[in-house]
Amino acid sequence: MEKSYGIYLAYFFMALIALNALRALFRGEYNAMVTAVLMLGMTVIPFVVAKRMNINLPWFVFFLVALALWIHTAGYVQGYYTTFYPYYDKIAHIVSGTAVAVLGFLGVIFVDKYMKMNLNTWFIIFFTIIFGMAMGAAWEIYEFLVDFFFGGSLAGPMQNSLNDTMLDMMFVLAGSIVVALLGVFWFKQHRKEEITQGARIPV
Repeated sequence: MEKSYGIYLAYFFMALIALNALRALFRGEYNAMVTAVLMLGMTVIPFVVAKRMNINLPWFVFFLVALALWIHTAGYVQGYYTTFYPYYDKIAHIVSGTAVAVLGFLGVIFVDKYMKMNLNTWFIIFFTIIFGMAMGAAWEIYEFLVDFFFGGSLAGPMQNSLNDTMLDMMFVLAGSIVVALLGVFWFKQHRKEEITQGARIPV
């Protein structure tokens, strides 16, 4: 993995997640602490994958993942989902939608390489949007189930109305489209093989 100054932005938000975990621990909010620890663990996954597969991921991939997970962590631990409702929730969805779409974009390129599918550029762009929307829909189903079985999350009800759910999906779609458009511009100057060059599947 290439080192760049941008990667320190990811480290910064990882540190903020860790501080939120400590805050929850000292306040005796153990459910919030567990949530923060899980979020922190998820920020490490891209680093592990990049190292094991010898992938030079751009710094903004780590940054987006860490930022999205910090937003969710702070929303629960600091109560931002409630304090700044509904704006904070929408910011969380557009950032998460962007991060997930980036992972989908990179993921399909690696699948294309190892499965020797020879996918064309426009299929990859289309898949990026569909993947982002699919993950957004899966999250909305998760929110519905949490509300249905547990009466809500640490921040209260996760879904307040049909309008709220549809707006969430629209913000996820917006983030996915932004990534897709950036992908179009990227493909005009680069080949998809540049991303997978040197990568390997660990045995």
